[in-house]
Amino acid sequence: MRAIVQDHYGSTDQLRLDEVPDPVAGPGEVLVRVGAAGVDRGTWHVMTGRPLAGRLALGLRAPKDRTPGRDVAGTVEALGEGVTGYAVGDAVYGTARGSFAELAAVPLTRLAPRPANLSVEEAAAVPVSAMTAFQAVRAGGVQCGHRVLVIGASGGVGSYAMQLAVDLGAHVTGVCGPAKADLVRSLGAERVVDHTTTPLETLDERFDVVLDIAGHRRVRLLRGLVTERGCLVVVGS
Repeated sequence: MRAIVQDHYGSTDQLRLDEVPDPVAGPGEVLVRVGAAGVDRGTWHVMTGRPLAGRLALGLRAPKDRTPGRDVAGTVEALGEGVTGYAVGDAVYGTARGSFAELAAVPLTRLAPRPANLSVEEAAAVPVSAMTAFQAVRAGGVQCGHRVLVIGASGGVGSYAMQLAVDLGAHVTGVCGPAKADLVRSLGAERVVDHTTTPLETLDERFDVVLDIAGHRRVRLLRGLVTERGCLVVVGS
């Protein structure tokens, strides 16, 4: 099959199209014919090998997985031993090790039926970022009426976190750059803060939940934005 591969860490220059052996669905796995593959921040970390500490898990000198990509959506091609609940041709989405390929083996625990109202491209943008956002919102204990600050509101995780918090009935303030302000408003933000002109330490409001999406900001600064009984959640830093 054809797949995108990389043999060294670096920029997109390290990615190339190549022929590789077809994967085989092992016990508890489903072989998926890839219709679309998403690109999330984790894919960038795997490609670049940064931060360097991540190479302890990704591979010290080169990526352990030659084919990048985690988010995947497509149709069931074959079932591994012991797999039930799916049939060949079913529309599915989930996370794989190497979704930038024509076929990907996906563990059953990381797979779900694709909702009928999502296109294959839309579904491929959901798994990693949306699940990360869901975990962050749940960890923060976001409830109806809470004042929530989402720093990095226009990114993959942040945009999902915004929508989840709004859906729960929270009053959400989104932090982003000026180019994405309209997007953040369209996702339900009651207020948008332009981080290029308004330093966070100058905000006069305190929040029940602060979600910092990979902002690498000082904890002291972030704690100053949270109410006495509030919660700070740092994602991906």
